[in-house]
Amino acid sequence: MRRDATSTSPLRRRLLWVVLGRLIVATFLLGGMLILNAAQGSGMTGFTPSTLVGLVVATYAAAGSFAFAIQAGSSLRRIAWAQIIFDLAAATLLVYLTGAAGSPFTLLYGIVVLAAAITLGPGMARSVAGVALLAYVMVAFAVSAEMVPFPPDQSPTLYRLGPSELGYGLLSNGVALVLVALLASNLADRLLRAGGRLAEAEASAAALASLNDDIVRSMTTGLLTIDAELRIQSINPAGAEMFGVDADSMVGRDLQTFLAPTEASVERGETTATRADGSTFPLGFSRTRLRDQDGSLIVFQDLSEIRELEAQAAHAERLAALGRLASSLAHEIRNPLGSISGSVQMVRKAAELDEEDRELLGIVLKEVERLNALVTSMLDVSRPSMPHPVEVDAAQIADELAAVARQDTTLGTVAIEVGGERPAIAQVDPDQLRQLLWNLMKNAIQASPPDATVTLSLARDDDALVLSVRDHGPGIPLEERRNLFDMFYSKRNHGIGLGLALVKQIVDAHDGTIEVLGHDPGTEMRVRIPSARVSQPASSAKRSSA
Repeated sequence: MRRDATSTSPLRRRLLWVVLGRLIVATFLLGGMLILNAAQGSGMTGFTPSTLVGLVVATYAAAGSFAFAIQAGSSLRRIAWAQIIFDLAAATLLVYLTGAAGSPFTLLYGIVVLAAAITLGPGMARSVAGVALLAYVMVAFAVSAEMVPFPPDQSPTLYRLGPSELGYGLLSNGVALVLVALLASNLADRLLRAGGRLAEAEASAAALASLNDDIVRSMTTGLLTIDAELRIQSINPAGAEMFGVDADSMVGRDLQTFLAPTEASVERGETTATRADGSTFPLGFSRTRLRDQDGSLIVFQDLSEIRELEAQAAHAERLAALGRLASSLAHEIRNPLGSISGSVQMVRKAAELDEEDRELLGIVLKEVERLNALVTSMLDVSRPSMPHPVEVDAAQIADELAAVARQDTTLGTVAIEVGGERPAIAQVDPDQLRQLLWNLMKNAIQASPPDATVTLSLARDDDALVLSVRDHGPGIPLEERRNLFDMFYSKRNHGIGLGLALVKQIVDAHDGTIEVLGHDPGTEMRVRIPSARVSQPASSAKRSSA
């Protein structure tokens, strides 16, 4: 059965109270009359006792039916009207049994009017008072005029009233009923206004509580409350997410389980926080004492991103300083190198030099060329150029570089394989892409043992070009990867650490990313260049080896 929408309204509670009141009246009033009637020796078989017993039974049955209907969720106003009609009929019957116009139980009409005011409102209370007054007058006149017979077991003197007695009874009871109706209407009207204000206050409080709860749940910073013993009383979802646990599981736990101990007098500061998995992170907090409770409110924020940005800014500043230094040194070194190279070449042309001296001078020229290449790299790093993207086939460039590397005897006997999707058309700067791939490939070859294989592959991922170069060397420890792309950072005897710095510079210029992935054995450098237009593979992956 469908429950009424107002099944939880104040009207439901009032109707249940009226049902309870009816049972109390039936028990004490009607039961008392039966006891008095039996004490007078009338027995329980007469008209009046039998009618009272039937009225008691009907009252209990009606109360049970009304209570069931209220709980079942039927229309509450219909139930209220049914109760009022039943009460009017019961009161009229009781007035008839106890003297009609002279009955002392006309006050029951006032109780019915009060019940109507409580359940149906002031307007309906006045209407019920009019119906009650009409019922009382009709019973009084009908019995006095002997249009309705007296109860056979009652004394006729109770019903045969003179004109003055009848008029007095009608007037007094009518006035009393009118006054009760006015009073009940006034009280009901006040009750409705008070209930309306209370409902508005409750609705406002509920809306405010909902708004506060929504604000707390929507905060991106952490918010928690603790008691005097530093036990967590509440925490918002964003705060619990920082610690990697559910909010409910944090309630009741010691705050120092998650935060490093701090002085209670510290209102603002930084500390170290511990996640559920044991990892730590920097945390900034602000502590405020609660006014009405013995506890504190703590607003906190994960500072990991801020610390990372600060580290990046410091790193960028160091790189800028190194770049300025490298640029100055490069200019100062290049001029003497030119002079040395020119002088050596002139000396080599001398006829009196023997072959050994010529070879030694050739070595000097090669070293000068190597130094000049190093100076050029320093200038490239110190003065990064903006990329000029054009549509190129990255796979073709990779093949060309692999062919050059295979012919370079200085790179040893390491094999080179190029695989992946072909063609790999992308919008990149071709010169910078060549430099990027060459540096990665050269680093991988130098890190690999003799006769190992370096794999260069190309793929596409969400319209981005993905390049990876993998070696089979000893790998790079995790603690060294953080500084791997810094200028002049190198763990090898040969090289001064400019190649990967230049690679990182080119990747950043193309708004890309580079990852260092560990394998067993070896290391993989994976570059992803976003927003690159990559064609569908025209053929299967092709491999070439040395």
